Amino acid sequence: MPAADFNTLANLRSSLIRKALSYSIFAADADAPAISNPFDSNGVLQTLPEGYQSVGFTTTDGITFSGDLSTSDVESGQSTSPTRSDVESDTQTAQWVPQETNAASVALYDNLPLSGAQALATIGTTAWTWSRPLTPPTLYRRLLFIARDLNKSTGKPIYIARHFPSALRSGREDEQWTRTAEIARGVTYQAYVDEALGTDSITWIDGPGWRDLAPKSNEVQSVAITGTPTGGTYTLTYSGQTTAPIVYTATAAQVRTALQALSNIGSSGVSCTGGPHPGSPVVVTFTGPLAGTDVAQMTGSAASLTGGTSPAVVVTTTTPGGA
Repeated sequence: MPAADFNTLANLRSSLIRKALSYSIFAADADAPAISNPFDSNGVLQTLPEGYQSVGFTTTDGITFSGDLSTSDVESGQSTSPTRSDVESDTQTAQWVPQETNAASVALYDNLPLSGAQALATIGTTAWTWSRPLTPPTLYRRLLFIARDLNKSTGKPIYIARHFPSALRSGREDEQWTRTAEIARGVTYQAYVDEALGTDSITWIDGPGWRDLAPKSNEVQSVAITGTPTGGTYTLTYSGQTTAPIVYTATAAQVRTALQALSNIGSSGVSCTGGPHPGSPVVVTFTGPLAGTDVAQMTGSAASLTGGTSPAVVVTTTTPGGA
């Protein structure tokens, strides 16, 4: 096997370190539409379906997604470690502490409907009042969590969205009234499988900043010799630098050597295929430090080609770089 470069193997990319610079939580009753995709085909965040309400401000602890994984092991007398292990359950919960006293935070805490006749009144229109039922109802919710990050190179937003299509309250923290802190109503909701979607949790990462991370195409230029010359040499010029003379019957390897000798291309700046000249064009792909960028198109000089009929060097860009 060939020797490996550790940095290449490690593939460290700081651009893929995500943070929830800002985030929001949305809740809806079970009869609201599930979220099939919060983005359009171009990665633009879409308006939420009717029925989803914002929980508003939360404490600085943010949202904690936790899991509970349990397995069953088979132990054998001939082995000190299990000889078989199977997953029995793998559940996911989300926990947060709202700071606002709004309809969503109160309904999620006290297990009340978010919409309909039993929902809380609109803020300021009348007094709020609600009573805990004698038998607590089983109210499944639809929850959507959206965090916003930034692409540090382009400044465009990257969104991380997670949807619990069916979630049930599994815990709540103490509600404390004190002069020194806000009234907070911390809750924990467990995700359950939604039969229509066939999952208990869906996560998306998208947005204009995410699309900017897509690999960019390498520029490809074709160098052709026309006019069927019978002798001589030609040159190629890239961004103001001109190659040494290239024989008219050059192979792809010879064209590559001439281009790599230019200081603004270097030993890893291009790869070449095709040829040999003059019968077949040589295809030049810009690589290494020039990969994924829109580079200048080369020009060719046929002044030293001989024979044939008006020989010329024709350079065409077949794949623009950076797209």
